[in-house]
Amino acid sequence: MFTNPNPSPEVLKRRFGFVSMLGMSTTLMLTWEGILLYFSSGLLNGGPSGLLYSYLLSWAGVLSVMSCLAELSSLAPCASGQYHWVYLLSPDPLARLSSYVVGWLSVAVWQGVVTMTGYLCGTLIQGLIVLHTLNPSSVANGGTNENIAASRYTPQGYQATLLLWSAILLALLTNTLLSSHLPKIEGFILYIHLLGFFSILIPLLYLSDRVPPSAVFSTFTNGGEWPSTSVAFLVGMITNVGALLGSDGAVHMSEEIHSAARVVPWNILLTLLINGSLGLGMLITVLFCLTEPEAALNSPTKYPFISIFQSATKNTVGTTLMTSLILLLSFSALFGQFASASRQLWSFARDAGVPFSHRLARVSPSSLLPMNAILTTCTIPLLLGVIVSGSSVALLNLLSFVTSAWLLAALIPLSLLLWRRTTGLISMPQPVNHVSTSSPVTPPESPMLGEPLQKRHRVLEWGPWRIPEPLGTIVNVFGVCWSLVALCFSFWPPFAKPTVQTMNWSALMTGFWLIFGVGWFAIWGRRTYKGPVVEIRG
Repeated sequence: MFTNPNPSPEVLKRRFGFVSMLGMSTTLMLTWEGILLYFSSGLLNGGPSGLLYSYLLSWAGVLSVMSCLAELSSLAPCASGQYHWVYLLSPDPLARLSSYVVGWLSVAVWQGVVTMTGYLCGTLIQGLIVLHTLNPSSVANGGTNENIAASRYTPQGYQATLLLWSAILLALLTNTLLSSHLPKIEGFILYIHLLGFFSILIPLLYLSDRVPPSAVFSTFTNGGEWPSTSVAFLVGMITNVGALLGSDGAVHMSEEIHSAARVVPWNILLTLLINGSLGLGMLITVLFCLTEPEAALNSPTKYPFISIFQSATKNTVGTTLMTSLILLLSFSALFGQFASASRQLWSFARDAGVPFSHRLARVSPSSLLPMNAILTTCTIPLLLGVIVSGSSVALLNLLSFVTSAWLLAALIPLSLLLWRRTTGLISMPQPVNHVSTSSPVTPPESPMLGEPLQKRHRVLEWGPWRIPEPLGTIVNVFGVCWSLVALCFSFWPPFAKPTVQTMNWSALMTGFWLIFGVGWFAIWGRRTYKGPVVEIRG
């Protein structure tokens, strides 16, 4: 049992065990698939070697962040996630506002993720149509840039929007009518995710021509014309950061998982280790098969990996099958992302953190599902799809916005955790409670005020899963430092001299969302939002 200042009864049915949740969180990350889908920006800024080394740096950074979040998910397992932990970790005067800001950002992150994956599904279908309407000479050349105009089909923005809508509606169907089967579906998709990796990897290694190792390990580019290759490397890093996010999806399903305090932390780390390893293997393979970088970047399908598949197989049918597997897994990821997004929205609405909270927080008595939150999670991407409308820069802007908002929402609890970790404000677990208001040890004296810190701040207790010291503090410090660097460069455009079409608008998007959220809190939210609630179980 764990206690909380604002307890609420258990309302969601616990459907997920370890394997089914591992299946959902592993597939919703879309890491090795994401490496293929996103890597054009990193190829432009950084080149093959920049992509590889920034991937290793990003993997280490995300792993450090997720390790700290895993500790917090064990301390307080709840669908609220980051904003609940910020409420517990913050000094009392700042608890409500800081928690609200993080909750507001988290809503944007998951709604953006659902929209972005729906966009990927729609434009991948368009890419396949382009592949099948290229003239024979273009197909023979892998769809190179001199044949861009040779396709009999020109993708239209409204078509991408309609395809995005169809993907979102399919996710809605899976999360409502098939909700009772969702754990089994996600467990099955895990096997497809793993087998699909080898189904792509083996044909590429066997059929494709390969570049020398120097082209992979010591070739850097600065296609964005930045002052130095180092800056280009950091600008291109956003490609890999985006592909590694999402292993915390299990957090927002905590109240539907058995033994969440133990299952969720291991789920977060195993998900990241599995997907990180698969992503590294796929990245190295694709870089060795990248014999014509310019042709890949200028592919008429808009996805360089389709050109790489075509060059390797020299066969449209084979390329279609391999690309269709990526498409299938993208749809599968959308199911889990949709579930996590709706639960996160429902949780924040339960805490009166969003407009119309009293409606969004309702749970259907028959299905035990937050139907209003699910329908809203369907509606928001449908509306955003109209704005995206197949824009060629929409994917980069969505990826940058989701990444920057997620990093900011993670940086705040990580910083507060580091403060509590280094001041003795989190104690070892006691037999009964996860959260305590008294310390089991003699509190240290505050050098500034001459009184114990524990008398001025609530003392928390670690959950059953934590990183032993001093490793925990080292990981925490690295996670904070890396998050600051990644957050800064997530706002940079791909070119040093951007145009309106190539500008990265994520800074504007993130700033607008923050200002709107703080404004809503000042006008209305401060009267209704009293802090997060969480279920109590005996």
